Amino acid sequence: MLGDGKSVVLSFDDGPAPVSALESILRTLRENEIRAEFYVLGDEVRQYPGAASMIVSQGHDIQNHSWSHPNLARETEQNVRWELEQTQNIIRETTGVTPTRIRPPYGAGGFRGHLDPELVDVARELSLTIVTWDIDTEDWKAPQGLGPDKIAYIETQFAQQPRKVSFNVLMHVQGATARDLPAFISQLREWGFAIAGP
Repeated sequence: MLGDGKSVVLSFDDGPAPVSALESILRTLRENEIRAEFYVLGDEVRQYPGAASMIVSQGHDIQNHSWSHPNLARETEQNVRWELEQTQNIIRETTGVTPTRIRPPYGAGGFRGHLDPELVDVARELSLTIVTWDIDTEDWKAPQGLGPDKIAYIETQFAQQPRKVSFNVLMHVQGATARDLPAFISQLREWGFAIAGP
């Protein structure tokens, strides 16, 4: 089976808004006893502090996804520092947790072999590890969510990495993903994957 002896971590970018989508995602994770990672935007944490706190209070990981979602690989070091530092500060002030990882928007400047030097320097200064993902669900592309065509694409990505035993699966905080998440979790389990627990 595709997932025999293998595990996945579910991760969500661009939260904590829309809050209704987040609440639905958190409910599904709770029902399935899954612990996920949320890479949040500082500006949204500022607008929805209660939503950011909810992520942490329910036992999930909250991490840095920049303040305003720019392409960090194209920004000056000064701008990169501002984006990351402001986000660190607002997450810490809001939730009491200090992020340890940065997932750059679009993965820009974050993939091995394509690391952006300014991003590397600033991340080091702030004690942040730069991370990306292994499986891109493309849940943001039309039709949004995790429907049959997306599932087929995800299956192909798993199959193309036969030696890998642990995968980070990228999704986004949005309504269609929240709607399709229960079925997607069932599909991952049907394929034989273990999903990170609390």
